[in-house]
Amino acid sequence: MQSVSVIGLGAMGTALARELLDNGYRLTVWNRTADKAARLVEAGATLAASPSEAIRASDVTITCIRSHGDTRALLGAEPAALSGKTIIELSTGESAEANSLMDWIHARGADCLIGMISVFPKDIGSADSAILVVGREETWARCSEILTTLGGASARIGEDPIALAAIYASLVLPRQGFMFGMIYGAILCEKAGISMKDYVEVLPLTIRIVHDYFDLFAATVPDGNFADPPASLGVYHAAFEDVLGTCRALGAPDELPRLLRDLLQRGMDAGLGDQQVTALTRLLAKLDVS
Repeated sequence: MQSVSVIGLGAMGTALARELLDNGYRLTVWNRTADKAARLVEAGATLAASPSEAIRASDVTITCIRSHGDTRALLGAEPAALSGKTIIELSTGESAEANSLMDWIHARGADCLIGMISVFPKDIGSADSAILVVGREETWARCSEILTTLGGASARIGEDPIALAAIYASLVLPRQGFMFGMIYGAILCEKAGISMKDYVEVLPLTIRIVHDYFDLFAATVPDGNFADPPASLGVYHAAFEDVLGTCRALGAPDELPRLLRDLLQRGMDAGLGDQQVTALTRLLAKLDVS
């Protein structure tokens, strides 16, 4: 079985290392605090004395520490160890930092994938978890088996790190949008004297509709077909006017519903009132919706 090194044994790095061990990979690990490696060593991993020793031990090294800047500093301590190796960088940071790190690694004769882990440590290894990466296609081809071991839905989404930043933001927005929707909903209930227990009990009614929203999005946005909606953009606009009226009546904060109403108003002003609400994707991206 292929050898892999893991640098960084926080909660996520340890989960990655454990999954590789459980799947038969020859594993070398390094962490600033060596005692974090004890259980992995007991399970068969080799503890390296330094990051460069870990890199030299395997063709592929996964780095999972605090930031891209920290990864560059760590790898820069002995850059000669990188020659001919592949780094899978799973630390966090902005796209400019990721791009700089990738260029720096390539300049030292190594290949690089930079990735985003989209699950909690407990879900590493599951069939529907994913590590989304950017980098050269041939590098992905060599490392895809490792990455799909760690997350069955792992995929390469491009070569430029900006693609990773974009997909991260585009996945954060729906789930955090739902979270903040619940927060504002809770405020309305509090103002109206509805208990949080009662609110929580009825939330599954709207969660079911979220699945329908995904189906609507998938059926309309890729093909740009926004005609014949079951509920038009105009209907959504009227609904948010009602929500704002409720906020005023209860003295509740209205920043979130006001933002959504204003976006819908832009659709109304553009003459999209009889189309699918998803037509806003084209309008807000300044694409043709005719």
